[in-house]
This record gives sequence, C-alpha cells and structure tokens, in this order.
Amino acid sequence: MKRVLLTVHKFFPEHKAGTEVLTLKVAQNLVARGYEVLVVTANPPDLDARHPSESETKDYVHEGINVHSIEEALRLKGYNFKHEFHHDAIKKHFGEILQSFRPDLLHIFHCQNLTAGIIDAATENNVPVVCSLTDFWFVCPVVQLKKRDGSMCRGPEPGARNCLTCYTPELIPPADQLLQAVSNKSALAKSAIGSLPAPVKALTAKVLQLGYCAVKVKSAIDATTERPAVLRDALNRTKSVMIPTKLMKDIFVENGINPQIIEHVPFGLDTSSLTAHQKKTRSQQVTFGFVGTIFEHKGLDLLIEAFQNLPPNCPASLKIYGDLKQFPDYGQRIEDMVVRGGTKSQNIEFCGTFPNSQLGAVLQNLDVLVVPSRWYENTPLVIQSAFATKTPVVATNLGGMSELIKHEQNGLLFELNDAKSLQVQLERLVADRQLLEKITDNIAAERTIEEMVDDIENIYEKVLRSARPDKPSPTTGAHPVSGIIST
Repeated sequence: MKRVLLTVHKFFPEHKAGTEVLTLKVAQNLVARGYEVLVVTANPPDLDARHPSESETKDYVHEGINVHSIEEALRLKGYNFKHEFHHDAIKKHFGEILQSFRPDLLHIFHCQNLTAGIIDAATENNVPVVCSLTDFWFVCPVVQLKKRDGSMCRGPEPGARNCLTCYTPELIPPADQLLQAVSNKSALAKSAIGSLPAPVKALTAKVLQLGYCAVKVKSAIDATTERPAVLRDALNRTKSVMIPTKLMKDIFVENGINPQIIEHVPFGLDTSSLTAHQKKTRSQQVTFGFVGTIFEHKGLDLLIEAFQNLPPNCPASLKIYGDLKQFPDYGQRIEDMVVRGGTKSQNIEFCGTFPNSQLGAVLQNLDVLVVPSRWYENTPLVIQSAFATKTPVVATNLGGMSELIKHEQNGLLFELNDAKSLQVQLERLVADRQLLEKITDNIAAERTIEEMVDDIENIYEKVLRSARPDKPSPTTGAHPVSGIIST
C-alpha cells in the first residue's frame, strides 16, 4: 500500500472553498484506490489570524479522511513576518509527522499557513514532493496577483519593489487590534484602556500603531524582499508542479520556476451528485445566480450593480448563495447595496449557504451562473460544477475563467471590473432565449475527479521510480501513525 501525505492551507469542516473541496475529493479517490492518506492542514480564522488558540494541533477524521491540523498556537509561536513563508517550528513539527507517518510521497495542494518549511522538512527526510497549484501563493503574498488599485500583476519586480507598496502594509496589524492586544496583557491594562473616552482610545490606538511601525517596518521590508527567492527555490526543489491552466504555467515560468517540472493536469470533479441535475424547467423569468465566498475579490458588488441597472420590468431574478457574515464589512456593503436599490432590488434574494452535497440541486434551479471575479481564478470548480449540470456561465474575461469559457459557445464573458459590460451580457440572455439554449446545448461533459487522479497517479509513479530507481515504488506493510492521529 502506498502512503501519501497531502497538505492544504485550510480544510473542512471550518473551511469549505474550492481548494478544500479539491483536496478532499482527491484524498477520497486515493483512499478508494487503496492508498493510505493523511491530510495536514492549518486552521486560521478568516479574519484576524493573529490570536493563538489553546492547543497546538488537532487530529480528527472528516468524511473518511484522517486529518492533522496545525492550530494557531503553533502557527503563531514566536511569530515574525518571515513566518508567512518559512516557519522553523512548523518545519520541525512537520518533520516529526513525516517520521511517524512515513509517506512515500508528499503532495502539496497549498503551502500557505504551513509555509515552505514543509518542503525543507520533506527534502531532509528524503520524501519526494509534488504540488498541485490552485492559486499564486508561491509567487504573490496576497495570493491573487491583484494590486491595491485593482489592476492585475504578473509577480514581484526586482527587489520586490511592487510588493513593498502592495503587501508590506498588510503585515502591520490594524490600530484597533494592536490596542486590543495591549489590553489583553493584564487586567490593569484592560481596565485603563476600557475607561478611556472613545476619541482618546482611537488616538491611543493610532499612536500605538505608529510606534509599532517604527520598530517593525525594517523587518517587514526584509520579509517582503526575501520572500520571492525563498519560495522560488523551494518550489524548484519539488519533483513535479501540476497546474490546471496555461496562464498559470506562463506566470510561474516568468517568475523563475523550472518549466521542466511543470505538468498540465486540469482539475476534475466528483460529478456523481451533479449530472442528475441537468434538466431545467424554463420560465418567463431568467434566474441568475452567484455561488461562492462573499468578499471583494469575488466581485459580487459588480453583479448586483449590473443586475440593478437592467431595464425596468426585465424578467430576471438573482439568487445569491454565500455567507454574508464570513467577511462582515463586505457583507454589510452588499446588504446596503441591495437595500439602497429599492425596487431595482426586489428580485434579489439572499439564499445563505448549503452543504456541498446540494450544489447540484442549487445549480439546477439557476438558468445562468455568474462568476464576476476580480482575479485570475485559475480554474474555479464552481464553473466546472455548473457545466456538469448544463448551467451556462457568465464570467470575467480573465485568467482560467476565459480558458474554460468560450464566448458565445458555452458561456459569455465580460470585461474585468466593468459592471456595464456585465449588464450587457445579462441583458442578452434575457432578451434572446435562443442564445441561452444554444449555449446550454454546447456545454460538453466535464472532466471527472477519477480522470484527474489517473493523471496524478501516473505522476506519482514517475516520481517514485525516479526517487528509487532500484526499488519497487509501492511500499507495503503497516506504518506507525501513533502520535499523529488515532483512528
């Protein structure tokens, strides 16, 4: 039996985005093929990730998959800015996992929150490493290759000078968080700060932040400028880098990744709960839908603006699926847009969240899925899921989205950050039902998770043969996992 250790930056049940879904489905498919699998992940909060938890690690089982989670108490131990990309304590702990679980191979789906220290640990323990990259974390510290002004980026410039204005400010905690941290030091500090009038408290927080910046700015700059080389060297030490799109290959090669280790492996889907939901019941009204994280980079505000500007009495509705409370500031902005829209918003409905098992039923009740993202998105699984249910997609003409969607064939594209361009495409589908039917009929069968794992297995075999040329690649017998997870 082969033993594979998978890593991901966040995982179920607290975190449920596309990379988590992909990691889970690959893990389950490997188990079904006879592999022994352990997922190692982290568990940061979605917002303020600077407050440690009580325990350093946690072991559990999710949908049949053994999981070892590195909690905030370990991830934030002795925290400094370089810990975003390299963390000695996590590297040491990961080395202990490798020695206990003894995997034949480490398969990285994401390094964020775990850092490149896990690649160092694997190298030191002679465990070959492969990666399935789902975003640009190895190149971009804010992950999305999106500048502060909303324009797109191709990676760090020499000396990471563009990152100094884009990323370095993100390393400095907000003033209110710094004040809260001081308040938590002691009951006396909490009492003193709590008794301050609001204007004085705000000024105190700002002064505290200025002092923090004066002390920390050099180390923040050093971390920003060192990051590109550290992560480039770490990724180039892996045996295979699997990418789903041509765009990703181009960007990683531009940023110094050896093209010889890059292999094109498109994402696959567990279509078992989707293909039964292909039959739609058409009505006079076209139902548009948004499914995903309600946050600025996903562009929901663009969709609401475009929908609200449709002609009066336009026979259309908009269903929004997502958690408005996950990122409360942006969620409140979205709610305010709908309220201010008055009669223009009467056909907008907030539908909340749902279990992943119900995605097929949700998509079946949409005529069109809209993906208005403001970043490259690689290969959004929600688009592939929509296609598996024969649901047309309108998406941003950018990155992996435009590689999946061929304009006027299996969907429509609109221009980045352009609500008017999006409005035009929505209007076309409402006015021309034949266009909607044509696009629906042109949607091809989706690639399955089984087909993706077939490709992954072939890469495993190639890497293991290369790593152990004189030995059979599979290992057999029981390996101890005591101390990592009990089942």
